[in-house]
Amino acid sequence: MIMATPIQREAIPLILISCTAKDKMLYILALLQFKLIQKKVLIFVNSIDMAFRLRLFLEKFAIRSAVLNAELPQNSRLHIIEAFNARLFDYLIATDDNKPKEAKQPNKENKKESKMSRKHLQQTLDAEFGVVRGIDFKNVFTVINFDMPEDPTGYVHRIGRTGRANKTGASISLVSPEENDTFKAIQSMLHDVEKNDLSCISPFPLLTTNAVESLRYRAQDVARSVTTRDIQEARRQDIKNEILNSEKLKSHFEENPRDLDLLKHDKLLSNKAIPAHLRDVPEYLIDPKTKEASNVVKLTRAAMGLDKPQRRKRHGFKGGSGKSRDPLKTFSAEGKSRRRGRKDVGEPDRRKRKKAE
Repeated sequence: MIMATPIQREAIPLILISCTAKDKMLYILALLQFKLIQKKVLIFVNSIDMAFRLRLFLEKFAIRSAVLNAELPQNSRLHIIEAFNARLFDYLIATDDNKPKEAKQPNKENKKESKMSRKHLQQTLDAEFGVVRGIDFKNVFTVINFDMPEDPTGYVHRIGRTGRANKTGASISLVSPEENDTFKAIQSMLHDVEKNDLSCISPFPLLTTNAVESLRYRAQDVARSVTTRDIQEARRQDIKNEILNSEKLKSHFEENPRDLDLLKHDKLLSNKAIPAHLRDVPEYLIDPKTKEASNVVKLTRAAMGLDKPQRRKRHGFKGGSGKSRDPLKTFSAEGKSRRRGRKDVGEPDRRKRKKAE
């Protein structure tokens, strides 16, 4: 079931997609592959393992993303957020791994301890979303709650990343039956804000059931191929890469703040090649209604001037096609015979000079 729950409709439509926990990968794949949402997209999950499972899953379909979590060095988190703000990649997965504990009621005797606890709570919230002080997410058009937060406050904190400065935005929440209690608490809060306006729930027609089902077999096969071992290896590789980036490029970025494109946080984690048939959706699988909606989103994006800018060339990189740089492709047997031919032509001249002497 796909429903919309708008609050402050002019700024942030809040969209609910009811599905099983196993189908969440399927639904997010449909949203991204059919291009039904505006980029940039911030995706929230509740664990680091799920973040990397989702990233590896999307990689199989040639959808590049980056993971932001509290395990990374601060410099790396700073670079990731700045690169995301600069639109060097469109999908960022943020984790809620360090959840703050329930705050205790302050007593008169421990006011100082209470203040320290509040300070620690704020630091934990910052780490929870991989936030670097002084840096904020800019121009995020869509927030996706892949996993629902534990309470309404976390929900408000998440969706507050979009629709800022009177700009448009949207929030999409994938809600499983196990998360219904959390959703009801959030819905109750939204109704209070909307003054019990029961019309705040309405259908969301962009993603049809036929469109989702057309991707089911692909999504299930790929989801099964992402193993726990793959996730652990991806986490180790990602942390290793980010630590190296943080140490080696700290001084470089201080001197060259515009060279963020040198740091690729969305590079592939898996060594396996992406199957060609998963990169695009065949025409016969696309539901006509969904295709029409996708075209509307594309036209809207073009009208808003949100086409992705070209990346700057990396320093030390010489232009030209890849073919001309490949020594195996530039090697020519014909060219070798020509050089031999030039040597043969010169032989009679040398013999004549020797006879004259």
